[in-house]
Amino acid sequence: MRSGTITIMAAVLLAAAAAAQAQEPALEEIVVTAEKREASLQEVPISIAAVSGDRLEELNIDDVMDLYVQTPGMSFSRAGGEAQIYIRGIGTDAFGVTIDPSVALHQDGVYLGRPQMGLTQFLDVDRIEILKGPQGTLYGRNATGGAINIVSRMPTPETEGYVTAGYGEWDRRELQGALSGPLGQNWQGRIAARYLKDDGFTDDLEPGGAEEIDDQDLIATRAILQYEGDDGADFTLIADYSDFTSGNRSSKPLDDLSFAVVNGALPQAFDETRNNLPTFHDWDTAGLTATLNIPVGESMMLTSVTAWRDYESDFFFNTDGTEIEVTRSYFQYESDQLSQEIRLSSTGEGPVQWLVGGYYLDEDKEGALGLGRATHPSFGVVSFIIPNTDETRAKALFGEVSYDFSEQWTGTFGLRYSDEEKKDFTSVGAIFGDNSGLASPNPVTVFTTRDSTESWEDVSPRFVLEYRPRDALMIYGSVTKGFKSGGWNAFDATPAFEPEEIWAFETGFKSDSADGRLRLNGSFFYYDYTDLQVSTFQDGLTVTTNAADATVWGAELELSANPIPALVVNASIGYLNTEFEEFLSAFGRCPADATPAELAGPCMGVGPGETRVVDVSGNSLQNAPEWKGNVNGTYTVGLRSGAEVRIFGQVSYQSELFHTQFNDPLIGQDATTLVDGRVAWVSADGNWELAAYGKNLTDEEYFQNTVRFTSLSEGNPADRFNIGAGLGYPAPGRSWGVEATRRF
Repeated sequence: MRSGTITIMAAVLLAAAAAAQAQEPALEEIVVTAEKREASLQEVPISIAAVSGDRLEELNIDDVMDLYVQTPGMSFSRAGGEAQIYIRGIGTDAFGVTIDPSVALHQDGVYLGRPQMGLTQFLDVDRIEILKGPQGTLYGRNATGGAINIVSRMPTPETEGYVTAGYGEWDRRELQGALSGPLGQNWQGRIAARYLKDDGFTDDLEPGGAEEIDDQDLIATRAILQYEGDDGADFTLIADYSDFTSGNRSSKPLDDLSFAVVNGALPQAFDETRNNLPTFHDWDTAGLTATLNIPVGESMMLTSVTAWRDYESDFFFNTDGTEIEVTRSYFQYESDQLSQEIRLSSTGEGPVQWLVGGYYLDEDKEGALGLGRATHPSFGVVSFIIPNTDETRAKALFGEVSYDFSEQWTGTFGLRYSDEEKKDFTSVGAIFGDNSGLASPNPVTVFTTRDSTESWEDVSPRFVLEYRPRDALMIYGSVTKGFKSGGWNAFDATPAFEPEEIWAFETGFKSDSADGRLRLNGSFFYYDYTDLQVSTFQDGLTVTTNAADATVWGAELELSANPIPALVVNASIGYLNTEFEEFLSAFGRCPADATPAELAGPCMGVGPGETRVVDVSGNSLQNAPEWKGNVNGTYTVGLRSGAEVRIFGQVSYQSELFHTQFNDPLIGQDATTLVDGRVAWVSADGNWELAAYGKNLTDEEYFQNTVRFTSLSEGNPADRFNIGAGLGYPAPGRSWGVEATRRF
């Protein structure tokens, strides 16, 4: 990590602590539902990064990508139209309807089955909770890395609302708002909507391509109806819909292995591309969530959460990222899921608190991958290699009980039984005569078929011990098992891969000063990972396999301080050490005309024309930067009129990371430092706010993701070992914006 960045962060930590004074505290208290019941963030024995809705607005956080920048332990990349979220090095870069994420996304208490759903923009959010480490006991499916809870703002008993209009860089136009209030006796409602459009942060220099690229065109709506009975019962119904269109993402060749580079692709600046195809990425998602709470006796609550969600995505991508016709990619996904969770929990006082429940998920999915290659004889008729379908049925029973041994000591034990089945998986490899994907007519040629069913069972426990030596200080230790079900390689005929498991050991503390002006939280963790699911490119396709095992350990420290009335400072820093153990991974192919030296060296013991196997033992996990930190502060200037000027600034740092298990320096991202700022004027009554903001003010050039595609280089003599050509997905450069908000 850069010494200058460490020095700045350390200086802020020490200065904030030393300057804390006895005055009215201004530190924000956040209530979370990390343990399926409301509690202060400082009282929950889990490492959590929580961001309130007001804070999201102050930081101009639109989506998960913006969120990860200021969250140590969290990484984000995207490819193939999917969000790839990692927490403390745990995540997945595989894609397809048969593969699940390793970080569970939940929206208003509902699990979102597809990782693509993580790309949606936030709308009228009350808070975001990022739970670090395995959360399977209470949050269920595929939470080996952690869980992210997106919690919407709920209806209010009094009429209120807001409207925000904004304009910014890349002709960004935005309008969003919400209206909330009573609807009669015991009823209240809330509606929210958002419109966002921009022209994209990359200039397309090729007139034959999409009109815009790296752009956004979003319409999102949500309506909430809520009933609060006089007997303590309540009912909430949430309906939401989002529609997104884009010219898709730009990409850039990173080396000279691509046929595009060999054939004279023109150079591009970092914020330019030459896209010769009418590319697009369109998706829409809709959902209904019904939550019912019914008191049972005087000390229990019965909760039912019933939800339906639908997601559809169409994706057409210029795979080589240039004006030279080499290859193009098509992806289509459809997902329809129905879930039901029932919980019975204690609500009374006393040393024993408990919760039991059951969960069911029914998810039907369809997908298709299409590849068209100029070097393939079928080019021009589109080669839809594998359309596939999959049905997931997941059932679980879970429970957790906490017991106060004394005023200072509390013990918690949790357990979850999971029974998961992925059935009726069908996969067909074929060449089609058009690009209509799932709706395509009969294929020209069928070259492979498959029909499979697999099931897995697991028991995951959780043990927690809490110690409170004084008020506002908690020390905790936990042992947790995480489980993620297996699956199939949707785009390859290899057998199913097995589930992955993780044992996580964590100790930490949460503390507040007596005057409430200083907060310091920290954690140390160690993970023992077995059968880690890792993907690689093999023979032109993505293949997921189980690594032998891996270890992860690290530490995180977070500080919030209000040293003087006008200033609030937040600082966080995380260290992460990850390592594969005894892992042999496929990487490229030995040349058919391999020389004796190549057979003894790079071919690593395999014969001519056979898949190379590389020992990556000792390498770091992908998307796992060793250091990550953030310092931000808000300074408020009071005006004579009673109005305020709020000045916000932040610096975020992330050390070098790799995007594959091979730790190839080209397929990764160098250390990155981002600087953001915002200045806002707020009227004396708080009803008006005018703001100007800037992101990535130093115009740092970095990639959201980097990959190798063998489809770009197969047959190129320069790629002798068929490892694939490097490709990078640029991140947005410097941007600015202004916005006006009217609250009522």
